Amino acid sequence: MDHPGNTDFDVKDRLAIINLCNAYASHFDKNELTSWFTLFTDNPTCIICLSDEPPVTVVGDAFKNLLSKYRGAMVDTGIQPLHLDTNLNILEQSGQHSTAEAYVMYMPLEIAAFNMTEKTLMETRVTGTARYTWDLVKAKDKIWRIDSYKIAYFQKVVEPSAV
Repeated sequence: MDHPGNTDFDVKDRLAIINLCNAYASHFDKNELTSWFTLFTDNPTCIICLSDEPPVTVVGDAFKNLLSKYRGAMVDTGIQPLHLDTNLNILEQSGQHSTAEAYVMYMPLEIAAFNMTEKTLMETRVTGTARYTWDLVKAKDKIWRIDSYKIAYFQKVVEPSAV
């Protein structure tokens, strides 16, 4: 791995990679699944690692079906997800491949809580903190896409403490 301060990379590609990683959270949180799925290759792989269970791997149509059902259930129950991704780090970048990583705090907020003057942990339960690692590829159309990614949860649920 090159030094993180190295400037020997294509700047336009770097900006596209950063934008792609940020768009992942933005499109999902806005329930723009049609746009969200365009961020991926035709046959993406997603590995979900919970803190206390074996990893789950979904590929291609199984990935699309699982995430569509998951996001649909949020809409049905009045939950608004919020991905807070920070510390985006490009671990590797070549002409056609990149690996990026970010820490993510994922919060599903009850939509009704947005109308309250005070929000507490009870109303806005934090669901998890994770490290996302994306493997990205640049296709022949010169657009970067997510080929595979891993969500490694550090915590599944943080419950409010009694105060």
